[in-house]
Amino acid sequence: IAMRTPWWTAVLLLALIVSTYTQDNRYAKFLWIHMDFPMTPARTNYCQNMIARRCVNAPGTCKDINTFVHAPAPNLTTICANQPNGSLQNTQQRELVTVCRLIGGPPNCRYAGTQYNRFVRVRCEDGFPMHLNTT
Repeated sequence: IAMRTPWWTAVLLLALIVSTYTQDNRYAKFLWIHMDFPMTPARTNYCQNMIARRCVNAPGTCKDINTFVHAPAPNLTTICANQPNGSLQNTQQRELVTVCRLIGGPPNCRYAGTQYNRFVRVRCEDGFPMHLNTT
């Protein structure tokens, strides 16, 4: 005897899969755009190289500021555990970061970077950091 599964169960399962996939993609994008641990060695202009390599800018645009955090991802992920969606959380310790600021462009985006040792603030969604706040 074949069991009949209600159609809405399939819809719910599909929604869960899409939601998880979207969340995973957003978190992966966050990691790609903002995390660089260990710090990538660069002989000249770290920011210029990293922003180009990571495709931070949309075509024809230049992001004003992008920050790279040189710490293991769990340092940011753990602060979002059991936190409400949209909450802002700070790392428990100062982390090495490179702040890349736009100094020219478009069309050729040019960046200069400054390193700091500071607390990192993130917005949490579903237990993961999804947005790096001004650090």
